[in-house]
Amino acid sequence: MTQTRFGKGKLVTALAVAALSLSACGGGASGTTNSGSVGGEVDPAAVIRIASAGTSNNLDPQQQMTIGGWSHLTALFDRLMTVDSNDKIVPGLAKSWEFSSDGKYLELKLRDDVTFNDGTRFDAEAVAATLKRGKTLAGSTSAAALAGVIDITAPDMYTARIELAPGAGVELPGVFTTPVGMMISPAVIAAGTDIRNDPGLAGSGAYVVTKYVPGESLVLKRSDRPYWDAEGGRLGGIDITLVPDASTRLNAIQTGALDLTWVSSASEVVQANTLADRGAFAIDKVPFRSTLGVYLRPTGQLADQEVRQAVAQSINPDEINALFSGNCTPHNQMFPKTSSAFDPDYKYPYAFDPEAAKALVQKNGNTKVTLTFGAGSNTEKPTNVIQSALSTSGFDAELNPVPLNQLEPRYIAGEFDQMVANSFTPKVDPAETVNFYLVNNFKFAADDPEILGMIKQAADPTMSENDRAELYHKISAKTLEKALWVPICNQTNATLSSNKVVGADDVPWVNVGIYDLRHLAMTK
Repeated sequence: MTQTRFGKGKLVTALAVAALSLSACGGGASGTTNSGSVGGEVDPAAVIRIASAGTSNNLDPQQQMTIGGWSHLTALFDRLMTVDSNDKIVPGLAKSWEFSSDGKYLELKLRDDVTFNDGTRFDAEAVAATLKRGKTLAGSTSAAALAGVIDITAPDMYTARIELAPGAGVELPGVFTTPVGMMISPAVIAAGTDIRNDPGLAGSGAYVVTKYVPGESLVLKRSDRPYWDAEGGRLGGIDITLVPDASTRLNAIQTGALDLTWVSSASEVVQANTLADRGAFAIDKVPFRSTLGVYLRPTGQLADQEVRQAVAQSINPDEINALFSGNCTPHNQMFPKTSSAFDPDYKYPYAFDPEAAKALVQKNGNTKVTLTFGAGSNTEKPTNVIQSALSTSGFDAELNPVPLNQLEPRYIAGEFDQMVANSFTPKVDPAETVNFYLVNNFKFAADDPEILGMIKQAADPTMSENDRAELYHKISAKTLEKALWVPICNQTNATLSSNKVVGADDVPWVNVGIYDLRHLAMTK
């Protein structure tokens, strides 16, 4: 991570505040404190003003249709497990967890000092009520992740035993770091309360909702109840406003109308870096966990692996990185460096080699490819560069722009044979990643019995993490050898913060373009 120290900030302009509809409380950009350290006494009354590009359409953890809404829930609903800023699973409401020696259940040891904001005790029965709701609620987005859960029992008040179907459940600790693991008051569940627009006191988080406009804004205040985590609940309130335009967010943090925001497009990251060097605010940059790449369906001419290989060898990751002004770090594996499944010794077989690509295209005759991409997205320019590279290798390469929100669904449905996208986002547990990309939605394994056999073997919850990691190294290498997906680089997400924000350089989930707000604070 890189950080920049502050100088004297600019005054908040009335125009910026009005345009963003932000609270006038808290923040300001003055002094010389770095956001990554506590440069003064924490202000328990401070209200942090945040602008987000990700929208929230409801506040029910089990009805989240987009990942952008996850951020809004972290201050309201505690999870069984959480992740730190290095993607490592750490305790949350569950102090520890362990699979049985035969893999038939996952046992959680729970905290005994937590109550929901409605006064209901958090215990094993609360875990059972929440997970059963996730499995059965109409429209539940948790149901698929809990499909391998047969039952939830309670050997004692603070032990939850999650019984599993054979060969299922190895990914659950990772799954429980997401909204699937967010606990809801059993009293609220028993009452059948609709919490989509007003969760009330249903969570055990440090904050409760005072105002919510779906798709626009969320205003939180600290709960009146004591919070179990001394590192959480250190703010008087949190104001989140949806601001899709990155330049507007950048201007607002520069003027002091915001305390915290993020930018990720190349031009804004470069501009933000320049402004941070001048002392306007602090910047912390991390590579996205998601990888920009080319998806290739094995149909038509692309059914020939040599043709797909020629596509891979035509692309120069350094050229794409330069297009992003050095903010798209070349990456050629399925798993990020923070994962145990990352293989530091792996050598990608299809490094940039234009002459080899030309030879393969000539060998296979006139080869036509149509590169589909999200119109107006930050993949448009890279797609044009890729088109030029493929044309140089002898491909007949065409562009096919489609609305961004249609890109992945239509590719998965089989409408396109190729797609350029930055949506390959490894999950916390590699089992989730292979299930999503190799087996289900994108089917990179392509019915390969060797890959599918290794995936099944790695799903054994009794296997050690090191042994699983070795299998995932092989799964990744074998999959990339098939060239159904060509990884290129990881773009950059930049956290921008005022000098009063504590913890801005250590926010989990930033590398997937969202954020976990639980441990933020502000100084006086």
